Amino acid sequence: MVRRHPDLAEVAHEDYTVVLNLARLNEQQSPYVFEGPSFEIWTRIDGTRDEAQIVDELVEQFGAPREQIATDVRAFLEELLALGLVEDADNKEDTEPHLD
Repeated sequence: MVRRHPDLAEVAHEDYTVVLNLARLNEQQSPYVFEGPSFEIWTRIDGTRDEAQIVDELVEQFGAPREQIATDVRAFLEELLALGLVEDADNKEDTEPHLD
């Protein structure tokens, strides 16, 4: 399961979210704004879904090809992981988190 890192400050709106990583405030300096596809993925990262479930929901909602959505979700999750915005709830003690 993928979940948001606990040290985030977040302001959610109807169609976008602003996120600040408090643990990396010195590095980050400015908030991340998720809208459009990134917002759709971000809203599904809640600690109850894994990567495949997020992909399934987006395929159902948007009707785009599964392979394309899976590639986009994977790339976005890897970016979020590198930024310290998400973590793998199943493998929290691992030194290298996995996203599925």
